[in-house]
Amino acid sequence: MKSVVIVGTGDYAEMAYQYLKRDNYNKVIAFSVEKKFKTVNKFCDLPVVDFEEITNFFPAQTHELLIAIGPNKVNTVRERLYLEAKDLGYNFVTYISPRANIWDSKMVGENSFIFDGCVIEPGAKIGVNTVLWSGTVVAHHSTIGDHCFLAPSVAVSGKITIKNNCFIGINATIRDHVTIEEHCIIGCGAVIKKNTIKNGVYSTKGTDLLRVDSIETQI
Repeated sequence: MKSVVIVGTGDYAEMAYQYLKRDNYNKVIAFSVEKKFKTVNKFCDLPVVDFEEITNFFPAQTHELLIAIGPNKVNTVRERLYLEAKDLGYNFVTYISPRANIWDSKMVGENSFIFDGCVIEPGAKIGVNTVLWSGTVVAHHSTIGDHCFLAPSVAVSGKITIKNNCFIGINATIRDHVTIEEHCIIGCGAVIKKNTIKNGVYSTKGTDLLRVDSIETQI
């Protein structure tokens, strides 16, 4: 059983640590963050090492990683670090809470994190490096892409496609057979009843396209 290093020192990283500790999932021994963002030497009473030096401290042969970065720039920061770590030969934590209701755990991609109270119905698929926060429901035959972040209590109806690098805000609802294109931001409480466009930012009314953003100006 390999020891775990969590990459990140934000809210998601802290919550991930608490969940892994609670459920005795291997042993988290350290955190890591890119040098330019490192502000502390300890986090949750564990050491923090520079991501650029991670192989010197925690080689891939004996450690696995969880890339626990939030939805910054529509998840592209977490995507980049995941791909860099993969190139270094690391394996990743894939966490599914025992308090979640998951039809088929094999349909959840690596480095994904499924919090308490989530429901994933038959035929649904979750991509790699994707976060489903507490209480999110993904109904039958829906596909959530890679590098996505679904906030608490998102409701995804049946046969929906959410493409890569999307952020879905708390309590948002997406009706059946809708496609959410890449790099979309869906606001909290939005009700999405029709297909979106790439890079779209949608209001709580769901039918209103607020703007089309570049990745650099998004979350």
